[in-house]
Amino acid sequence: MNVMPEVNTVKELSFDEWEFHWEQVTKANMLQSWQYGSAKEEAEGWRVFRFLFSDNKGLPVAIAQILTRSFPLLGSIARLNRGPLLLDKFPEDQNTERILEVIREILNEAKRRRWWIIQIAPELTENEKVLIGLTQMGLRKQPTPSWASGRLSLCKDENSLLMSLDGKWRNLLRKGERLGVEVKHIDGTNVDPNRLMSGYMEFQQSKGFEGLNESLLRKMISQNGKTWQFDIFISTSANSSDPNEQIGMLVAVRHGDTETYLIGFTNDQGRQMQANSVMLWHAILHAKANGCEWFDIGGLSVTTPKGIADFKKGLNAELYTLVGEFRGYLLPWRNFINNILSVSI
Repeated sequence: MNVMPEVNTVKELSFDEWEFHWEQVTKANMLQSWQYGSAKEEAEGWRVFRFLFSDNKGLPVAIAQILTRSFPLLGSIARLNRGPLLLDKFPEDQNTERILEVIREILNEAKRRRWWIIQIAPELTENEKVLIGLTQMGLRKQPTPSWASGRLSLCKDENSLLMSLDGKWRNLLRKGERLGVEVKHIDGTNVDPNRLMSGYMEFQQSKGFEGLNESLLRKMISQNGKTWQFDIFISTSANSSDPNEQIGMLVAVRHGDTETYLIGFTNDQGRQMQANSVMLWHAILHAKANGCEWFDIGGLSVTTPKGIADFKKGLNAELYTLVGEFRGYLLPWRNFINNILSVSI
């Protein structure tokens, strides 16, 4: 039995270094992208750290982006969401062990940096080995719902991709095309963010769900990089007296080898004309044409409204559910009590 080299080296990365390693990640997720971290920093005041983890032979193993907030005298809290991400294609039976090993090194780094409370939602599916491994590190499962979604492989040709969709979904797509739904793609840097914001906020209120906050979305639009693209798809009706009158809008984000469906909304006319289906199909084909290998349907958990869930399920994507959130208290309690007392005095 081969013994895997130990992960024991941590290096903080610059933007160019991160982008180089990011291109080696398979099934990249948006929350670990440099640009999403920068948007969180600019919109919500987090401090962001990006690390490379290597083994004792000097070979890169994984990357992780961690958000932190500091408090005077007490140190910091840290959050790792959907990381770490492996760089090399290890044998599948080694992936879980590798990620757990990197998480152990993250906890060691957190102690060195005085990050006394850490919240981790790792990129791991739930099984007994994962639960035991995380618990043995002193991490405790939190009651928040686990992230779940689905990925559609873009390696098929367009016709095979179309035929892999649910029959009802495919029929609604064809209906929308027959009714004259037309879709135009716009790079996010060339769109009026106020128009996007007003439509999205109205859609949130009408559907009664909590999505991305406005300030974060605005900062995401302003990000750039060769592995990042904020794609906007606008639908109109070919039969309208005003060819510029919008009946719907969809946003998807490319972040490495994956594009993620972020938001989509239509007006009454757009819903009647099945504009959502036509826009999403255009987004999928656009991602494929731009070299993406995967299209993530952008969330399908127990909190997803039924109508949206049914719509996404029609894509017949490869569903996945992650293990959920865990919290660790790395604080030396005696020092914590002394700090509290000194503040009180």
